[in-house]
Amino acid sequence: VVTDPPYFDAIAYSDLSDFFYVWLKRALGDVVPEALATPLTPKSDEAAALKHRHNGDPEKADAHFKAKLAAVLKEAHRVLKPGGIITVMFAHQSTKAWTALVHAIFEAGLTVDATWPIDTELITALKASVSALSSSVTVVCRPRLVGSAASFKEVRKEIEQVVAEAVKRFWSLGFRGADLIVACYGPAVGVFGKYERVEKADGTRVGIPELLEVAKQAARYAIAGEFRGDNLSTLYYVWANLYGASEQAWDDARLVAQIGGESENAMEVARGHGIFVVDGPTCRLALLADRENHLRKEGQAGSLSYIDALHWAMLLWKQEKRSELIGYLAERGLFEDGPFWKLAQALFEVLPRDLEDWKLVGALLGERPTLRAEVKRTRLAEPTLFDKEEKK
Repeated sequence: VVTDPPYFDAIAYSDLSDFFYVWLKRALGDVVPEALATPLTPKSDEAAALKHRHNGDPEKADAHFKAKLAAVLKEAHRVLKPGGIITVMFAHQSTKAWTALVHAIFEAGLTVDATWPIDTELITALKASVSALSSSVTVVCRPRLVGSAASFKEVRKEIEQVVAEAVKRFWSLGFRGADLIVACYGPAVGVFGKYERVEKADGTRVGIPELLEVAKQAARYAIAGEFRGDNLSTLYYVWANLYGASEQAWDDARLVAQIGGESENAMEVARGHGIFVVDGPTCRLALLADRENHLRKEGQAGSLSYIDALHWAMLLWKQEKRSELIGYLAERGLFEDGPFWKLAQALFEVLPRDLEDWKLVGALLGERPTLRAEVKRTRLAEPTLFDKEEKK
């Protein structure tokens, strides 16, 4: 069985369908009256979590989606042949949406056997929805065979192991950003789907949202483990991971700088490299807007740190200087997998979603294949040394 259900609350399909429905009803109402009997498209049975259908109540919308999707999957399970599989396409990055999907899968007596992220989404579709992924995740399900209860400690350890393996595999396949994290949900669900329930030491049952959060954290740790860069860039990432862009005590920055192995003291790091914005006894992470003057002072080739290189690339992208960006990345040899892109991926996972920096990093990650293709075309178009001698 293969199905591509609505992605939680991403699109109001039946509302959009009304635009076409009224014309179809006029043209074909006499031909297929049973399909066009209502004044507008039916709304109440749509398997979507649209709160405007439930008097603005998101919890009721969530429950409606879970019930409808579970009913569909139960019927699919009923007709499934022995040894058969059910695949569900899903392209939503929120934990709440995936919690609803996993809940419906378990309610239908199924569990996740594998996940395969596939590039399927149009760029125009991504711009229309902030919650959309640039790939769809094919969730492969089989009938669920559950064992006894398991401890949260044991399950978390198992999840961390399978997610670390998944990050390595999906990274090698070219998946980045939210797509990389969401693709790891499947292996994690496969782990805790084997057990009837997962319990903490005090007997408290662990729910799906908390288990998905474990998967997300495990993916972040695995990604950070892939990052091997200079001390300055490591310090920037560690601070972003710990505190985001919020204000913290200046003493904390001093301690984190020491833990990071930075040879300079924290004040020199803050003032000399522009990593922190210091305001008396407090400080916060310096974002791109805070570091623009520092970057211009240093110049494109002034620093070998990956965080400076990444911020310079983000600045060129922000200023829509695409040709300069391609030239910069090519000159610095930053198109291949390495610390530069691993730092970009790590920051994408830990920066607050409402920051301009997060959007810029996400844009660079999403455009990386296109930028790489453009630099290859540019190199092919460049005249060779022989061509230049001929012209002479």
